[in-house]
Amino acid sequence: MKIFFYIVYPIFFFAMACGIYIAYKSADGLVDNNYYENSRRYFQTKALEEKLGMAVSRPSTLKLGHNVIRINTTSHGKPYGEGTLSIFIGNLSSTRFDSTMSMQQIYPGIYQVTATIPFRGVWFARVDIRQQQQLITSKKWFFDVK
Repeated sequence: MKIFFYIVYPIFFFAMACGIYIAYKSADGLVDNNYYENSRRYFQTKALEEKLGMAVSRPSTLKLGHNVIRINTTSHGKPYGEGTLSIFIGNLSSTRFDSTMSMQQIYPGIYQVTATIPFRGVWFARVDIRQQQQLITSKKWFFDVK
């Protein structure tokens, strides 16, 4: 029985050391360094969004190639056209094709931009609405481009 423990203990400690090493090397940054400040800004933004009654429509699905992206924004059910909209589009597996673009208002409350999706995969889109350099709201969506 002692021989069994003499064999198991080194294997156990070796496995623990390997686990700790892999966890250290592949840390994905799930812990935010400035958690309280970021959460305070998040709740301020959400309070302002609720006060203004903001609603932002989800863009239609993204496809491979050129996409015309339209966003409909409303405030208390009426078209919202007082802010500036920007859209960030990026791929989850590569930051090489990330881009941020300003959206142009084509009708009251309706904004449009053209974006190119160069390859398949999971893409992330975030729309930020700002008014006088202050973030009013930010909406995020994921798209599976096939």
